Amino acid sequence: MRGKSPRAAARFAARLAGESTGAHSAAFARAAEAAADTAAPPRAAALRAVMAEVERIAIHLADIASLLVAAGLAPLADRCGRHREALLRASAAAFGHRLMMDCVVPGGVAADIAPRGDDALLHALAALERELPALVAACEGHASLLDRLVGTGRITPDLAAALAPGGVVGRAAGRAADLRRVPGYAPYPALAFEVPVLAGGDADARLRLRLAEIAQSAALLRTLLADLPGGEIMLPLPPVSAEGLGWAEGPRGDIWHWLRLEGGQIAACFLRDPAWLHWPLLEAVAAGDTVADLPLSARSFNLSCSGVDL
Repeated sequence: MRGKSPRAAARFAARLAGESTGAHSAAFARAAEAAADTAAPPRAAALRAVMAEVERIAIHLADIASLLVAAGLAPLADRCGRHREALLRASAAAFGHRLMMDCVVPGGVAADIAPRGDDALLHALAALERELPALVAACEGHASLLDRLVGTGRITPDLAAALAPGGVVGRAAGRAADLRRVPGYAPYPALAFEVPVLAGGDADARLRLRLAEIAQSAALLRTLLADLPGGEIMLPLPPVSAEGLGWAEGPRGDIWHWLRLEGGQIAACFLRDPAWLHWPLLEAVAAGDTVADLPLSARSFNLSCSGVDL
């Protein structure tokens, strides 16, 4: 990234962790915008939020499916996979890429939502919302699944305090941390939404929290798509010499990017994925699991390898 403009380097941020491409792109863009003392236009901020909530739902569905496969419940996992695939196809129709790669850039977004792109997203969302209550009941009411998940990979309050995990991992262990709320970023301060928090700290709590967050993100998406502001989607960034910090709440947790610009070019940078804190946490809780339960514990975290490989 060093020696490149933020716009040219943005493609590297988007490829740091494939399950959080939009969130990493947004954190990187906000770091560049903070250095340039420039905010993305309101329409661009709203479109970024649409992409972020689609990404959150898609990754939560993938993580739930991965856990269910590890528990031997492939038919139930397939139901999650079908809805994830529908969302990815809708994302391609709305933004030109299934993972919305390179759609968020410093200064705004690379392109506006496609004509009828909102309809494609809402159609996929409606199908998911129709089945979500039955999916929640099937997951939370499956006796053999609960027997294996309750108490597995449990994060104690002391561990949660020591390693300060964010995202699903932290919120399932009683930490009410969500960067959309604190410190916040546009357009979330103007939106009403709940941040589910559970105290169990185990694989069961992480499953339940993902299911609850899918419902919250679905409601946020409907609100955002119903009231997209007009106006431009991109502003140029001046060639400044300054530092900037950007953040985003990704599907796996808090993402932080720092940039130092000299004459508009990147002189130094640091990109932090949630996996930096979550991998040591998984190692710590694995000591209390049986060998047979290790796959369930790992899948309930479902951490990024590339995100920590810096």
